Amino acid sequence: MKTYNIAAFFIMALSFVACEKSTEESSEEIAIEVPTNYTVFLSSSNKLNAVVLGTSDDELVIKNSVASFIDIPSNYLKFRNSNEISFYFKNNCEASIQLYNAMSNTAISKEIFKDLDPCSIEVTAITHTAELVFIAYERELEGKDKQNVVRIISLSANTDNYIEITLDKKPVDLITSSNRLFVLTLNEYVTDEYHLSVFDIITNQQIIELDLGYNAMKLFKNSSEQVIISYQELHTTLDPISLEKTYTTYGDNTEPDFTTTNDVFLDSSGKMYYQKSMPNSDINMVPAIYNFETNNTIVYLFENFITESDMSVKYKIATATSIGYDEQNNYMLIGYQKKGEVDKGGILRITPDPDFNIIDNIDLDGIPQTIFVN
Repeated sequence: MKTYNIAAFFIMALSFVACEKSTEESSEEIAIEVPTNYTVFLSSSNKLNAVVLGTSDDELVIKNSVASFIDIPSNYLKFRNSNEISFYFKNNCEASIQLYNAMSNTAISKEIFKDLDPCSIEVTAITHTAELVFIAYERELEGKDKQNVVRIISLSANTDNYIEITLDKKPVDLITSSNRLFVLTLNEYVTDEYHLSVFDIITNQQIIELDLGYNAMKLFKNSSEQVIISYQELHTTLDPISLEKTYTTYGDNTEPDFTTTNDVFLDSSGKMYYQKSMPNSDINMVPAIYNFETNNTIVYLFENFITESDMSVKYKIATATSIGYDEQNNYMLIGYQKKGEVDKGGILRITPDPDFNIIDNIDLDGIPQTIFVN
């Protein structure tokens, strides 16, 4: 297995960009110390399926498909944490959820909204805990304002029972922490401002509603289970119990821009891995890592560590679509869509800064949407 040493120069600001090419090949071998499998969700032919990748002779290979995961249509919403991913999707106006655990390779599937016409509602967000799935939706009521609801579904119960929380504003995003549900809402008809409704998961009672102002975009959690409220120019860190706020602002042109990512997760140290929009780069959606402790972003521009010919001919990278991190071997996995090839993609493995090397690549029949390290 050949690796490629890549020099990296960093702009010393609150945002970092890996930005110096090298095409020199090194004869040094980097051994994979810990055998590791990767579960990859692939989009192909308007379906989502899952495969397991492993290593053979220190190269990535497809080992098998994930039999426990039922292929789903591509019109899904998802939420993921370090070990699990949940999906909401519709098929011929039948709505379902599927939760997959990458550690145990098990999946739970349920048909939901049997009491409603799923094609008459708009589901806006999904999140889950180990026992519950939370689905936010809007419903048109004849002659009345829209009904805004969060439906809570038990994963362990074998019945169609559910609990619903009614909202007075449009739900935009959801997250849970410390037995509380946090719902980002938009007052779209009056003030166009955002709010955060906090509910006790045990009693389903609202604790408080917080004013967030304008342009709040997404909710995340950091490694301390604090809730992150993301704006374009800053983020707010909210203690889930005391509800105390801490504000982190960004310098000019150093915004991490969590708002554009389709796939995001945190490693054990609390760093966020995601895709960042870079409109002026050769490829405008690229991998990035944000460090909440230092307020630093490392952005991996493809043109700065892959030659133009390799980017266009060998890998044919059109855009980054997913990201993973193998902590045991210090490998970052970059899922990408191929340019000019329908439903074709690949995964590029690199060692991230400061030991910057390309390890290997695998071409895939499908576009990687989410990557789990098993």
